[in-house]
Amino acid sequence: MEDWYKLDHAGKLFPAVAGRENSSTYRLSMMLTSLVHEEVLQTALDEVISRFPLLNVELRNGLFWKFLREKETRLMVEPESTYPCAPVTLSGANGSLVRVLYHGNKISVEIFHALTDGGGALEFLKTLVFQYLYRIGESVEDRDGLILPPASFARYAEAQDSFKAHYTSTVSEIRTPEALQIPGTRFSPYGHNVIHGMIHASRLNAAAKQHGATLTAYLTALLIMAVHDSTLPLNNENRPIVISMPVNLRKIFPSSSLRNFFAVINIGVRIEAGMTFEQVLEIVQAQMKEKTTKLYLTQAMASSMKYEKNLLSRFTPLKLKDLAIRYGFDHYGEEAKTLTLTNLGRIDIPASMGAHIEVMETTMYPTAKSPMNCAVCSINEQLTITFARNIVENDVIQHFFRQLSGLSGLDVRIISNDWGMGA
Repeated sequence: MEDWYKLDHAGKLFPAVAGRENSSTYRLSMMLTSLVHEEVLQTALDEVISRFPLLNVELRNGLFWKFLREKETRLMVEPESTYPCAPVTLSGANGSLVRVLYHGNKISVEIFHALTDGGGALEFLKTLVFQYLYRIGESVEDRDGLILPPASFARYAEAQDSFKAHYTSTVSEIRTPEALQIPGTRFSPYGHNVIHGMIHASRLNAAAKQHGATLTAYLTALLIMAVHDSTLPLNNENRPIVISMPVNLRKIFPSSSLRNFFAVINIGVRIEAGMTFEQVLEIVQAQMKEKTTKLYLTQAMASSMKYEKNLLSRFTPLKLKDLAIRYGFDHYGEEAKTLTLTNLGRIDIPASMGAHIEVMETTMYPTAKSPMNCAVCSINEQLTITFARNIVENDVIQHFFRQLSGLSGLDVRIISNDWGMGA
C-alpha cells in the first residue's frame, strides 16, 4: 500500500467542521465478561493495526485538499480519561485520529470520521477484540467473517473511495426545510453525557412488527414523538422534527471498502394537533421506503458530490474550501436536522467470540446545533440505545425511554456516565 492516501468524499467534510462542539469522533465499544489486561490489548493492537493501515495515519494539509499520511509512531492503547467522543488531535507528530481505550471490562475504539464510517470501524473493533481474546487464551477458533492478520497490507478494494466508484451525475437536487432544533444549556466545563438504555433485542423487534414496522422506523417515530412532547411550547413556527439517518451504502452498491461509504437521509414530520404515534409511524415508514431506494441514494450521492466535482472548486485553495464547507455544513446540514439516529443493527460475530462479550455500545457525538444524538446496536440479544448530549436538559431522553417502555411493554435498563451531573 501507499504511505499516503487521499481523503474519501465524505472524509473531506469532517476536518473542515471539527471543533470542540463537533468532535466528529464517534465510539464503538464491547463489554467483555472479564477485566481487560492493558499489555495483552496492546499486543493485540500491534498485531491488528497492520491489517488496517488506513487507521494508523495523520492528517496533513495539501494545497487544494487535506490528505492522510502513514504514521511512524506506534498506536498505543490508553485508559479512559475523559468524556466519550472527545476531539482528537488533528495536527502534530504526536496526534492520532484513532484512540483505543480500555476501562474495566470495556474495550472502545474512537475514530475520527474522516477515516471511516461505523461499518469500517466495526470491522476493526471485531478484529481487535477477537485477537485480544485469542491472546488471553480463550478458545476463539471460528474466524469466519473477520478481517484478521497476519496480512501486512489491505486489499485495494478495502481502500477504495466507493463514492467515486459509484458516482453517477444526476440533475435532481435534494433540499429540506429548516428543522426544529433542541434548545438547551451547554455543560460547563464542556463534555458529553452518555445514557445507555438496554432492552431485549428480539422482543423489541417483535413489538415493532406488531405495528407493521421495522425497528429503525419504530424507534424513529418514538424519537419524533419524544422531541415533540418535550419541545411543544417552544416550537411556535411548527417546524418539522427531522431525524437524520446515515444509510450504509455497501448494502445497496457493491463495495468492500473500509472507508466512508454512507449517505444521509432526513426523515421529517411536521406534527399537527392530535396526531397519534401510529400516524407518525406511517409517515416515517413511507419516507424511509422512498429514501432508501437505489435511485434516491444515487441522487443523494450526486447532490453531495456536486461541489467536489465542480472544476473550479478543485483548484480552490484549501483555506477557502474549508470556509465553504463549514458554511454549507452549518446552513444546509445542521439546520436541516433535529438530531441523528444511527443504527448499526445486529452485530454478527463468531459464536466462539459471543460467549465472552456481554454487550456492545455505539456512541454518536453531538454538535453545536444538534446537541443530542442517538445510536443503536445489538449483540447477543442485548440491544443498546445510546444518547450522547452536550446539554444539561434531558427531557427528550426521559420521554423517549418512558414511551418506549410503555408502548413495547418491555423493561429498559438505564446506565449513564456522570458527566455534567454535578452541574
